[in-house]
Amino acid sequence: ILVTKSDLEEKNAMMTELKTRVEELKMENEYQLRLKDMNFNEKIKEVTEKFMQEIEALKITSTVLRTDKEKEEVRHEEEMSEERDRHNRELLELETVHNAKLMAEYEKYQELQQKTTSLQTQWEKQMRDMQQTRERSLADLTTHFEQKLKERQRDIDQIQEEIRQQASEFEETTRETEEDADTEILELKHRYERKLKEEREVGLRLKGENGIMRKKFNSLQTEIDTQKAEIAKMYTEEKKLHSIIKSLEKDIAGLKKE
Repeated sequence: ILVTKSDLEEKNAMMTELKTRVEELKMENEYQLRLKDMNFNEKIKEVTEKFMQEIEALKITSTVLRTDKEKEEVRHEEEMSEERDRHNRELLELETVHNAKLMAEYEKYQELQQKTTSLQTQWEKQMRDMQQTRERSLADLTTHFEQKLKERQRDIDQIQEEIRQQASEFEETTRETEEDADTEILELKHRYERKLKEEREVGLRLKGENGIMRKKFNSLQTEIDTQKAEIAKMYTEEKKLHSIIKSLEKDIAGLKKE
């Protein structure tokens, strides 16, 4: 292929221009790279300085925090020491108060036990005296009523015997005086009938009194049974009192354990 000189020169000029343009672009690229490198180094320097400043600030903050921590530890230790001292004082006070209360309760218990023992002794003595008195009264009343009953029975037997004798005498007199006048017979009959009626009334009255005495005796026996029931009730109350004493003893033992 034939190339003209003008074409060759034109191409050479174009090649020279392109080389010049490449060189310019290369120089400009290197300048931009140096400029970016300078900017990057400047930024690295700024970042490094800022980082170092922050490190120093963090060191100062750490030192301050460490100092504050040490101060806080010292303050906490002082507060803990004061709290321990206060707690020990409160424990000592509580122990003193508890011991005082325990002694007071124990003294109350001792006083109550003494009173209970005294009351129980008095009550037992009263029960024995009451029982002996009632037994004596019962024996005396029983003897008295039995004696009265015997006397009444003897009176009744005697009256009945007198009635039988008078009836026998009346019958005998009637037989002996059958020959007398009718008026005398009737008068004697009426007189003996009145006397017999009176004697019978006396006998009935004595029987009534005997019944009343028996009722009084039965009433006394009922009263004695009631007193026995009251004594049994008092024994029950004594057992309850013993139960209360045992409960108090358990409470005292529990307080001593505490």
